[in-house]
Amino acid sequence: MLSPCEFTLGKVGSVTPLSLILPTSKYEVAMIIGHVNEVATAVFLSGQYSASCIQSEGNERWGGIIIPNVRIEIDETSPVDSNNFDTPLLSMIRTDTRLVVAAKNESAFGGLRLVTLHNDLVSAGDFQTAFTKWQVVLGDGEKKRVVWSSEMSA
Repeated sequence: MLSPCEFTLGKVGSVTPLSLILPTSKYEVAMIIGHVNEVATAVFLSGQYSASCIQSEGNERWGGIIIPNVRIEIDETSPVDSNNFDTPLLSMIRTDTRLVVAAKNESAFGGLRLVTLHNDLVSAGDFQTAFTKWQVVLGDGEKKRVVWSSEMSA
């Protein structure tokens, strides 16, 4: 359940990073907002475009229930090697000072597009790890609620 002050409705065009978009109909999809090169970017978490990403800044096509200021939690029991070409799509990768989500790169060469969700974390140095299980939460402690989980897209 969401409190009325915890969400709004609208399009992704004006949504800030670390917002979760949930569908309001069967034609909409779940999305998480991050950024690529400081440009707001939406990663599709469900639907036929799952794991794809689009520039969300100014986008008036996609929308839904907008939940701003969410937090990402990683399941520490789900690490996988992220230094090769088979990093799972929609996994969270902790690298350098960032937490990024692995999305499809739509270029002809394929690969991953890393969409930044958190900057300015404590440096991981040369280490990086992907995590396949993660969730989006609101609140802390006893008031914490899971509003989306990577297991929902499986």
